[in-house]
Order: sequence, then C-alpha cells, then structure tokens
Amino acid sequence: MTVITVLGWIGFVGSAVVLAAFIFVDLTGGEFQAAGIEVYESVPLPTYVVAFAILFVVFIGFILMAGQLKKILQTLIDGDPFVPENARRLNRLAMIVAGMEICRYVIGIAAGMFEVKTSVDFSVNLAAWVAVITLWVLSQVFAEGTRLREEEKMTI
Repeated sequence: MTVITVLGWIGFVGSAVVLAAFIFVDLTGGEFQAAGIEVYESVPLPTYVVAFAILFVVFIGFILMAGQLKKILQTLIDGDPFVPENARRLNRLAMIVAGMEICRYVIGIAAGMFEVKTSVDFSVNLAAWVAVITLWVLSQVFAEGTRLREEEKMTI
C-alpha cells in the first residue's frame, strides 16, 4: 500500500506539472509542437481550472483511501482484523468515496454555471454510490464482529 500511496503522489504531482506546462504555453501565447502532434488548439483557462480540480479530487481521494486500506491490511497482517478501528476506517472509506462524488457534482455544476466547456457534468455514478453503501455495510459488519468477539472473550 505504501507503493500505491507513492504512486498516487507521483500521479498527482506529475499531472499538476503537465497541466501547469500546458497553462504556461497557453498564457504565453506560444504554440506547442511535438512529434505526433500536428495541431495545437488553445484551451481556455477555466477548462484548465476544472481539470486541475478533478485531478486534485481524484488523486487526494486515492491517497486518503490508500492510507485507510494500509491500516486495515496491517491489522490483518497482525492477525486481528476485527478491531473497532477497522469499522471506523471502513466508514471513513465510505465517506471519502462519497466526498469525491459530491466534489465531482459541485465541480460539474460550477462548470455548467460558468459555461466552461468540459466533459465534467452532473451525472450520477451508480457504481460509486453502490461502493459507498457497500463500505458502510462492511463497517457495520466489522463493528458487530468486534462486539461479538468482545462478548465471546467475556464468556467462560
């Protein structure tokens, strides 16, 4: 999971650098020419802002999720996955996914309000919401498993 977290940071920083380079080229009025690219079309600055906002939400959400999963996997490696913290971690994962979706909606609505030409829109991603519900249910299962295990320890 550490490798995944590092890759998330590399992806975030790399995407931000590439996006900043394109913004610089656009703002200086220059043309960018490279092998395999015949036409360079200028993109409005608000489109870049929307792209950066989406990148920020995706990569930061990815990094936060990887951190929670790393902690859950560590309890599994330790041989004790039914600890109260894992129920809270699964609940946090559900909130992270839900937060990412809500941020995507806000960015899509803002892009529409300011008439920014982008592919981001206000569409419902059922897979993400099913993941939120599944993670929430799993957090409840872990909480109940922890409670039952503690109850069993008290039984003689």
